[in-house]
Amino acid sequence: MELTATKPTIDIWFDYICPFSVMTRKVIDDVTARTPADVRWHPYELHENGVPPTGKTDYPEHVWENSVLPMAERLGVRFGPVPAIALPRTALAMHGHRYAQEHGLAPAWDTRVFDAHFHGARDISDPAELTATAGDLGLDTEEFRARILSPQAALEHHHSQQHTRRALRIHTVPTVAIGSWRTEGVPQAARLLDVIAALSTRRPTRARPPATT
Repeated sequence: MELTATKPTIDIWFDYICPFSVMTRKVIDDVTARTPADVRWHPYELHENGVPPTGKTDYPEHVWENSVLPMAERLGVRFGPVPAIALPRTALAMHGHRYAQEHGLAPAWDTRVFDAHFHGARDISDPAELTATAGDLGLDTEEFRARILSPQAALEHHHSQQHTRRALRIHTVPTVAIGSWRTEGVPQAARLLDVIAALSTRRPTRARPPATT
């Protein structure tokens, strides 16, 4: 029987306040333009209780000019100055991601939320801001607002975050996984292509016979 390579799945854990998550989106787009893959984006709030353990409410000193902007320039990702707002909680935006995903709009939602934070200096923890974004995407704003503010959404988010931390052992964003292979930080497109090629070579699957009637 004919053998066909399995289509790889790329899993990415990200947070909306992480500039390196934005750059990883660009890398993943470059990779999937060259090889087919199923991509799954998982919202992961690095500081589920809001303020990081350091107590700082903004980006680490000098990380923007010394790390973010040089890397973004190499990748062709546009960033302006460091957002002049305190780092927001992103739980509600992540509830919005899940709602948008149900309507096939998660990629568009993520783009809008990233842009709101990094280019618009808007508060992506504000339900009104998020509801307006949902409306711009054609989503039902009343249903959307009720969903993201519901106790059920908060409970699901908490369980998801705990599972990600404890069972999957994800401790930083972005984290990228392809099968058992995993890397933290912004990956190199060439490296991801190598991993996909290696996995496709090692794990061929037999093509299914055509259905009969």
